[in-house]
Amino acid sequence: MTEPFLISMNVVLINQYFPPDGAPTGLMLERVAAELVDQGHAVTILCAKGGYAGGEEGDAEGRRSREDSGSQASATRSPTILRVGTTGFGRRTFFGKVADYAFFYLGVARHLAFMKPKPDRIVALTTPPYLSILARFFSKMRGGDHAHWVMDLYPDVMVAHGMLKPKGTPVRFLNSLARWGFGGKRSKIVLTLGPDMEERTAKHLSPDVPRAWVPLWGTAENPEGNHPRDPAASGRAAQEASEKEPEDKKIVLMYSGNMGLGHRFGEFLAVAAKAGPQFQWKFHGQGKRRIEVERFLKGNPDAPVTLGDYVPRAELTAHLAAADVHLASLDPVWDGTMVPSKLQGIFAIGRPVIFVGSEGCAMAKWINESGGGWVVPPGDLPALENALHEALSFPKREVKGRNARDYGEHHFQAKNNAQKVATYFARACSQ
Repeated sequence: MTEPFLISMNVVLINQYFPPDGAPTGLMLERVAAELVDQGHAVTILCAKGGYAGGEEGDAEGRRSREDSGSQASATRSPTILRVGTTGFGRRTFFGKVADYAFFYLGVARHLAFMKPKPDRIVALTTPPYLSILARFFSKMRGGDHAHWVMDLYPDVMVAHGMLKPKGTPVRFLNSLARWGFGGKRSKIVLTLGPDMEERTAKHLSPDVPRAWVPLWGTAENPEGNHPRDPAASGRAAQEASEKEPEDKKIVLMYSGNMGLGHRFGEFLAVAAKAGPQFQWKFHGQGKRRIEVERFLKGNPDAPVTLGDYVPRAELTAHLAAADVHLASLDPVWDGTMVPSKLQGIFAIGRPVIFVGSEGCAMAKWINESGGGWVVPPGDLPALENALHEALSFPKREVKGRNARDYGEHHFQAKNNAQKVATYFARACSQ
C-alpha cells in the first residue's frame, strides 16, 4: 500500500549540529533534509553555531542561513537553515556543555514559538538530550505533530556513563520525561538506529506510539576500483596478491573515529604490546578514552602503535582505505543506547573489521550476518589473538572485505536509507 503524504508540509528538523560542522548526526540529517525537499516538503533546520569535530561556524557555500529570522521561504529547493547562538563553550567541559545546551534550548523555543508559517511537523533528534520535550510541547502549541530520530537514548546513556544509578529517583524522573516527550497521540514515529536500540527505546514508549529502525550510512563514498566487484575476479585477485605479498608486509590495523566512554581499547592495547612486528596499529580520533592510548604509548614507546587526530571529511575515504583491517568496539553496558556509525564507513570501502563487544548489539549482528569480520567477546584476549592470526591471511581478509562491501551496499546504502528515514518523517498527519 502506498504511503499517503501531505503536500508541501512544513517540516522542522532540530539538532545541535549541522554541516559544515563535522558531527556525524549533522551529516546524516543533511542527507535526510535533502530527501524531504525532493519529496516536495518545505524544510527548516534548527541548529547551533559552533563546532563538534573540526567544523567551522557559518554556512557552507550554497546554503541559506537566517540566524535571527523566524520566517521560512516556501517552494524552495533547499532547506532553510536557522543557526541558534550558544555560549560557545563546546564539549571541553561538562558545565560548558550544559551552558551551550541551555542556550540552544532557549533559541529553539523562540523559533518554534514564532516561526511563520507554523510547522506541520517537528522532528527532534537527541543532541542535546530531551529535545523531544520541546517538539511535543510546541507541536501542540502550534497545532502540528511531532516525530523523533533517536541517535542517543536518554537517560540510558547517562546510566551507562556512570552519571546516574540505574534505579535511583533521578533516573525514574528522567524516564518519565523521555516517555512524555516521545508520547502523545500526535507522536507520529520514534525512529531508532538498530534492533537493539529499538528494543531498548520501547520501554520509554506507550504501545500506541509507532516505532521503527533504519541503520545509518557511511559518510565516505566507496572509491572505484578499491575492491573488486566481480566474485571471480575477486578470487583471482586474492590468489595473485597472496602470491606477491611480501612475507614481511605489515598488516595495518586501524581504529578511526570517536574515542568516547562507550568504546573499549584495553583489549586492543593489551594485544598490541605483544602481537609482534607484523602488525602496525593506528588509532585516530578524539574522546575521553584517547588518554588510554596516550598512556600506553608512554609506557610502551617501542610498540608498533601510532596515535593521530580526526582526518578531514574530504580525506576520509583514502584514510579508511589505508587500513587492511579496521577495529571497532562497544562496551556492553552501552548496547542499545547508541549505534556507532563507523561500521558503515568501513563496509563501504570493503575492509573487514575486528569488533570487541557483545553478540547482541547491532554492530555484532551485522558483522556476523555479513561475514565481514570477527566478533570478539569483551575481555577475551585469546579470541582477539585468533582473529589477528586469521587476519594475517590475505585471502581471508579479501573474502571478509568483499562480504562487508556487499552487505553494506544492500543495508547501508546512503540514498536508500536516507529515503527510508525521510519517508517515515513525511507520513501524512491523517495516519
